[in-house]
Amino acid sequence: MKNILKVFPLDNSPGYMINRLAREMNAYLYRSFRKKGFEITAQQWAVLNRLWEKEGVHQSRLAQLTSKNRHNMAMILKQLEAKGFVKKKADSKDKRLNRVYLTKSGKALKKELIPIAVNTTETLFKTVAIEDMKAFKRVYQMVIRNLKL
Repeated sequence: MKNILKVFPLDNSPGYMINRLAREMNAYLYRSFRKKGFEITAQQWAVLNRLWEKEGVHQSRLAQLTSKNRHNMAMILKQLEAKGFVKKKADSKDKRLNRVYLTKSGKALKKELIPIAVNTTETLFKTVAIEDMKAFKRVYQMVIRNLKL
């Protein structure tokens, strides 16, 4: 196994490949949204997606759910607030914490953005066999488990 896990040259590094793939996919998703008239970044999409699953979560929990740090989450939420898609409210029990909610416009985006994201994902993975996707998910889950050792 060690022979295939090369980190030099960089193009052979699994971490580099994963990072590059994520960046390219994020850029492609952004362009797909933009073509349809939506100025939504992949990072904003991730936050909206989590809020469509469950809104009213604490800002810090939302950062965890989207693998963002607190500073990045604050910036993303500021952008989404400026666009009128989310609103923050102080927690009723702990005013230091903010809960994040979707606005009516933020909720309406779901039916617009999900089909674009689905189409984008289908386009990007159209030549990947189902067995390869299952293997990809298994490898992802194994590496995530290894990170938590």
